[in-house]
Amino acid sequence: MATNFLKKIVKSKVLRHIVFAAIVALVVVVAVSFYLKSYTNHGQKIFTPSFKGLTVAEAQKLAQDKKIKIEVIDSVYEAYGEPGTVIDQTPKSNFMIKEGRNIFLTIKANGQKMVSMPNLRSVSLIQARSEIESNYLKIGKIDYQPSQFNDLVIEQLLNDEIIAPGTSLPAGTKIDLIVGKKQGSEAVVPKLIGLTADQASFKAAEYSLNIGQVNYDESVVSEQDKAEAVIWKQSLGVDRMVAYGEEIDIWLTIDPEKY
Repeated sequence: MATNFLKKIVKSKVLRHIVFAAIVALVVVVAVSFYLKSYTNHGQKIFTPSFKGLTVAEAQKLAQDKKIKIEVIDSVYEAYGEPGTVIDQTPKSNFMIKEGRNIFLTIKANGQKMVSMPNLRSVSLIQARSEIESNYLKIGKIDYQPSQFNDLVIEQLLNDEIIAPGTSLPAGTKIDLIVGKKQGSEAVVPKLIGLTADQASFKAAEYSLNIGQVNYDESVVSEQDKAEAVIWKQSLGVDRMVAYGEEIDIWLTIDPEKY
């Protein structure tokens, strides 16, 4: 049967063309598959190296050695580290990736970003917090004074001195506020566990409270550690009712077993 079929193929010009076309198609499929595997480095994976602390030039050399690519996608002024060096990366180090993949880097900008002080007087505390954040500043201590208008900003201060709107300031400067409160006003204590000191300061302000003493344990040894440390204990219990402006002492660590 098979022999007769082969003989028919040899004799039939149409069948010969069909078989030839099928063989060519098979060869093309195999070749394309092999090329794609080679082009995409199929099966070749590496652990992402750490680029933190490197200059862009050093990061590029390391990327070439590891057969991956880098792209600087952002630069920030208010961050720990040397200007011009990498302070963050995506994916993080020790993440399994394919060769040839792009690693996105954030670097600390050279110089100091200057911003303009907004006018926060006679606006609500909620609006003031938004203005402070959108102008690349930080909220500092909130001092509450008796007033018929609750949560309305009375004055804005820098180092205990009134600061005028339009004043040029370094990004990240902490602005203190004097805010009005009605007699008998109380605030609920929020949960701060797991937050950084900066995050806790902003959240406390949302609840009309302040951060008091900031305590770091022995695991925190550098300025970068301080920036990344999280709260594992707070002095006031969550959901407790306290007076406006009350201070919450916090304890921070980078030891994951504590929180």
